[in-house]
Amino acid sequence: MTDDDWRDGGFRQRRPSEETLAWVAASVGKGSVVVGFRRLTGGVCSAVHRVTVERAGTRSFVVLRQYPAGLGLEQSVEKEVANLRVVAHGGIPVPAVLAADVDGGSTGGAPAMLMTQLPGQVDVSPTHPESWMTEMAEMAVRLHALDLPAKTFDPWTDSWIAPRDGFRVPADAPRPAVWEAAFRAMTAPPPDDPAVFLHGDFLPVNMLWSRGKITGLTDWNGIHRGSRAVDVGHCRRYLAALYSPGWSEHFRSLYESTAGVSLDPWWDLYALLHYDDSAAKWISGQVAGRRLVDVSGMTSRIEVAIEAGLRRLG
Repeated sequence: MTDDDWRDGGFRQRRPSEETLAWVAASVGKGSVVVGFRRLTGGVCSAVHRVTVERAGTRSFVVLRQYPAGLGLEQSVEKEVANLRVVAHGGIPVPAVLAADVDGGSTGGAPAMLMTQLPGQVDVSPTHPESWMTEMAEMAVRLHALDLPAKTFDPWTDSWIAPRDGFRVPADAPRPAVWEAAFRAMTAPPPDDPAVFLHGDFLPVNMLWSRGKITGLTDWNGIHRGSRAVDVGHCRRYLAALYSPGWSEHFRSLYESTAGVSLDPWWDLYALLHYDDSAAKWISGQVAGRRLVDVSGMTSRIEVAIEAGLRRLG
């Protein structure tokens, strides 16, 4: 796929190939014609386009997601397709899979999946932060209540939430001792915690909104069963990085009051610690200009959240 490029932590695709567009039309149904497409904002590991298809005089929209060719990412498509089928009837707003080309055989080598379009758009500049976080907490509780099958989460091997090369103190950490103390706490065995169904990437950039309500959850590569603090802590880390440690702490309180349970402090700290020197680049890419990102203060905000997590762990 000659128009694809992988650099600076993001998949840059100027346009879907003619092969891909032909595959989209055929997947929608006989007589379908692609009449337009638009690259959607965000997305650093894949290119996502809204594609306009016309059939029998009626236009509809579908969503095309593609990964770079030649990087062995076929499993990403295969996994997301399988996971979306698991959650399809769980009462959570998720896209439906229309077609998948796991090996890229019909799309010029770039693994692809075609999905229904959900209403709404990503909102990372909420007008009313309190109700915005409350809605996210309520959605997380709904998600964690699902009785769906998934692999048990292993903190040291699973998904991008597992440390690849061990925990490392960020180069710009104001107080390295805080991080080192938290890393030492991780040497204790993970405590038992009731396992719930996890999204695995429960972040504001993976939620669609309309009129103050979440209308869709996207990016379903990481479902597991494990401690609810993995999902909540993953979101808390993002809130601290992008907004403030105060928002992060408030989201924890909202979740706990809504769910009627306390988050396990070890698992919460584990999720908070998954931050390194590349995080600012990735978060900026995901936000994609939808709000200003204070990169210079990001590590210090995460550090405050980690210190608070350490205090809870005792």
